Amino acid sequence: MKKALRRYRNDRDLEAVLQTDWGRDQTLNIFFSDIEERLHGEEITKLRQKQAEYLALQNQINPHFLYNALEAIRTDALLADCEDIAETTEALATFFRYTISNVKEYVTFSDELDNAENYFTIQRCRFGDKISMELELENEKLLEARMPKLILQPLVENAVSHGLEGKLGPGTVHIAVENSDRTLFLRVRDDGIGMPEERVEQLNKQFAEGSGAPTGRQKGRIALRNVNSRIRLMFGEDYGLRIFSAVGIGTECCVTLPLLFREE
Repeated sequence: MKKALRRYRNDRDLEAVLQTDWGRDQTLNIFFSDIEERLHGEEITKLRQKQAEYLALQNQINPHFLYNALEAIRTDALLADCEDIAETTEALATFFRYTISNVKEYVTFSDELDNAENYFTIQRCRFGDKISMELELENEKLLEARMPKLILQPLVENAVSHGLEGKLGPGTVHIAVENSDRTLFLRVRDDGIGMPEERVEQLNKQFAEGSGAPTGRQKGRIALRNVNSRIRLMFGEDYGLRIFSAVGIGTECCVTLPLLFREE
């Protein structure tokens, strides 16, 4: 007991204390098991609270006003023969419509891909031809694979913001979709600036532990943590997000999901 507590004081490694074998002392074993269950319950409660706060924020937005305003801008752009502005405005309207509609619903990968392409159209207004996006789909049936909403776009946004924005010269976001008998693999790769190994290890550790929002000095890539937390909460610890990266070469985010299709 003293050894475990000393380790916690030195390393702040609560998981090591909770996972210590207290089998020889039944009282301690029950005590620490109860603590672990309570902590897990509190984590789920916090995630649900964040979901509720997000839905409350959605309800504060008047979508019809937003859509009508953007449609008016698009119409003016077409009348002025500004097709690029019209295209970007239409993409922005569609992107917002998708993002603030029912976040709890399941969608197809095709829906997620359309949303990511709209996001990319908006970003091209800023970056021009500096960025491009590619799709690698081994089986067209995967376009109908079902998944939670807003999984793909945060990965694409991460690739643009953290990978390509700081790169000199053009860059590409490559989306690849594969599957096994029961698992869907979604990979988003960029050829941007990459990350050092220690940062990759830190992020993957947080993903494996199901960590949500960053604490202390941690910052950035909050969207990826949220994607990972939502997947683990919905499908369990066998699924989630993992990152591979090398400085100067690029970064790949790999999401594993259960392979689901709409029931006939």
